[in-house]
Amino acid sequence: MQRIIDSILNHKDVLVFLILLLLSLYLLIDSNYFHKSKLNNFSDNFSKVILKESSSIEDYLNLRNENKKLVKENLRLNNIVFSKKEIPNDSLLNNSKYFFSAAKIITNNFSFTKNYLIIDKGLKHGVEKEMGVTSSTGIIGIIMEVSDNYSSVMSILNTNSKINAKINKTFHFGTLEWDGNDPRILNLNDVPKIANIKIGDSVNTGGMSTIFPENLNIGVISKIDSKMAGNYYDIEVKLTNDMTSARNVYIINNNHKNEIDNLKALIN
Repeated sequence: MQRIIDSILNHKDVLVFLILLLLSLYLLIDSNYFHKSKLNNFSDNFSKVILKESSSIEDYLNLRNENKKLVKENLRLNNIVFSKKEIPNDSLLNNSKYFFSAAKIITNNFSFTKNYLIIDKGLKHGVEKEMGVTSSTGIIGIIMEVSDNYSSVMSILNTNSKINAKINKTFHFGTLEWDGNDPRILNLNDVPKIANIKIGDSVNTGGMSTIFPENLNIGVISKIDSKMAGNYYDIEVKLTNDMTSARNVYIINNNHKNEIDNLKALIN
């Protein structure tokens, strides 16, 4: 206590000056409408800035929770759309043809001609080879190898990838492939020139395989070349999915896959 008193006494001149300064400012502002108005405006603006920044910080801190909510909601909606019923949780079930479960990409390559991803789900989570992987905006790839906790995914940005796709307007089917160049563009091959298509037509999964259900989003036609020899278009498709920034994904389990594969084996 004595130290505090000594400190005050040592700086009494400064303290008296500050007190008188504040008192003078108060009297000046209180007796002058112009100064009072300016101070009030400054105070209001300052408060708004503080509140805005505080709200921005709070929103940023809540992004992770909001993102988790969005992933769960997309998962629920996907299961409703493709299973025709609501699924109560994100574990793999066997009572519908397709079921979606959530995962995250932990490694993503897109600068090579044969690109792969790694996701944080594996055998322990019911994941198997040849399951499809998609996101909320478009398809991602096909699971190739599985460990207990992780899986490798052959990206659609892989020159070995071949995805069955259709043009929604005409229902013509083709094979979606990547030429190893632009990560935003894939090629849709084997679409006959009798198809009445145009730039901007949407392209979705065709549903002709056991990996992806029909009507998952892929992209839109960005270029059509009909001058090449032969009976098929040379079509470029601009992806709606940004493969260079993909993060949250969904694994697709087709519960009828083994049955269909067994029938194909018998036919062959």
